[in-house]
Amino acid sequence: MINNEKSGFVTILDENSRVVSNIGGTEPVYENGKLKPLAQAEKLFEHPHDVMVDSDDNLYVAQWASGKVYPYKFTRKG
Repeated sequence: MINNEKSGFVTILDENSRVVSNIGGTEPVYENGKLKPLAQAEKLFEHPHDVMVDSDDNLYVAQWASGKVYPYKFTRKG
């Protein structure tokens, strides 16, 4: 039996392995150089497992057990 409840978030790191975005999760907050715990904030994904960036800096998020939907595409604002 597959659990189809939306669960998970996607964390994006910079070149220094610091969290810069947390899609579907709480905002990354650092105190004294340490990252505070992250958690799901919105039910956007169904078991996300992979992120790809294209040449236009769009993000594509693939999901496992997602009801056979295509990867979600995220674009920059502006």
